[in-house]
Amino acid sequence: MDIQTIVAAAIFAAAIILLIGMMKNKLLHGGSCCGGHEAPESKVKVADKNISHYDYHYEASIEGMVCSNCATRVENALNKNEGIYAKADLGNKKAVIHAKRALSKEEVLGYLKELPYTIMSFDQGKRINESRKGM
Repeated sequence: MDIQTIVAAAIFAAAIILLIGMMKNKLLHGGSCCGGHEAPESKVKVADKNISHYDYHYEASIEGMVCSNCATRVENALNKNEGIYAKADLGNKKAVIHAKRALSKEEVLGYLKELPYTIMSFDQGKRINESRKGM
């Protein structure tokens, strides 16, 4: 074998490996997320966006969000539940969740279980607006 054949075989093998990786990712996570092939995700409308009406605050670190559609999917999965207002922060890879009642980690994970993202950490939350409870 001459050097040109070896180089050509190496390039061909690298291309096949790359193609297999891309196909695996598409099969595991569905369609193309960030390639511009999908229409923007529609947002679930939250009736009450006044943060002072929510007594509990949680933060979830989420791995795998890479575009605005990813962030919207996370928000939608949470916001479709009564008494929850969530915003996903793509830059920091986290979701800030405001709730009108206490939520367990398992409950929040259940809301996100259908999504192809990994919850890396979950802040059990803190009760806010404690001073207004006595009013």
